Amino acid sequence: MAEAEIIIGVHSASRPVERAVASVLANERDVLATVIAHNLSASTVRSRLGEALVADPRVRIIALDDGVRSPANAFNFGLDNAIADLVGLLGSDDELAPGALDRWLTMADEHGADVVIAPIRRVESGAVPSPRVRPRRIFDLDGERDRLFERSAPLGLWRRSRFASLRFTEGLPRGVDQAFGIHLWFSGSPIVFDPTSPPYLEHDDQRDRVTKAGGLAENDLAYLDAIEADPVFARMSSSAKRAVAAKILRVHVIGSISTHITAEGLEPHDRETFRRVRAQLRRWAPGVDGILAVRDVRVLREAVRPTATEASLRAALGDRSRYLAFDVIMTANPLRLLHRHAPFRSLLAGRRVARAINAVGH
Repeated sequence: MAEAEIIIGVHSASRPVERAVASVLANERDVLATVIAHNLSASTVRSRLGEALVADPRVRIIALDDGVRSPANAFNFGLDNAIADLVGLLGSDDELAPGALDRWLTMADEHGADVVIAPIRRVESGAVPSPRVRPRRIFDLDGERDRLFERSAPLGLWRRSRFASLRFTEGLPRGVDQAFGIHLWFSGSPIVFDPTSPPYLEHDDQRDRVTKAGGLAENDLAYLDAIEADPVFARMSSSAKRAVAAKILRVHVIGSISTHITAEGLEPHDRETFRRVRAQLRRWAPGVDGILAVRDVRVLREAVRPTATEASLRAALGDRSRYLAFDVIMTANPLRLLHRHAPFRSLLAGRRVARAINAVGH
């Protein structure tokens, strides 16, 4: 039986799935690539892969015809049909660096890990600076203290026997992996992450990613109820919930605000979504505003103001690429400036992780 199995969901004949599959096979250990032909004929996928890959016993193709355009369905179907104990995911337009699975499997063996977190490097722009772990931490990682929650996508490997019933949230326009990731990071299982291991390579050369569609703001944040319903969330400490809520507000809520600004400001239904979501996250985590940047709190307040205009919203957002600006570093509660999950320390940790990832293979 294969030591690791990588599930690749493909929904379009234009996807370079052959690149993804070939990267899985570029390892010495016994691995398996399971391709889910999602609302796509298996013959189309076989044609795309080519004779050599189709004939390789380490490759199998399973068809799923459910008429639903969601990555959750394909990945869950793959998990339902998985045969290896250590499993992972790979986007059909992405790939693994050579030897990645060999290294990740070795790490799992050495540390008795149930979860191996993959470093991610975007081919076009460089490292994804997460998770922002403590210095020199590789194993015995903690969901809060090592900021594992900063990583949404559960890329890498996890042990199916430990998480037998864990599945991605179906029926969501976006965020199908949010509750899944929180469950992994805070499960109490042994977790390892080495930013110097061969990375997951994310490409941006395809323009039809399933989760990049537009829509209402509520579609961006509908996953919150799935997180709240997960039993692991109920057991999380108040500080862990506060850290997760801060990340969602800083990244997802403000990100959604910035993409839903219109010439009139915000549509009333979107403004109501942001008001409701902020109230929900404050209920999760009283005091969460204190560890947010001054600018972030200003944006959140402006987004729920009925008279907010396009100009006032964009002024509140400012230039978010200026990471060292005073109102980006300073917390709303000045006494929280050096908090582990406040911008200053989080930024420093992210830069350290990114340097380590970018150094691999360069």
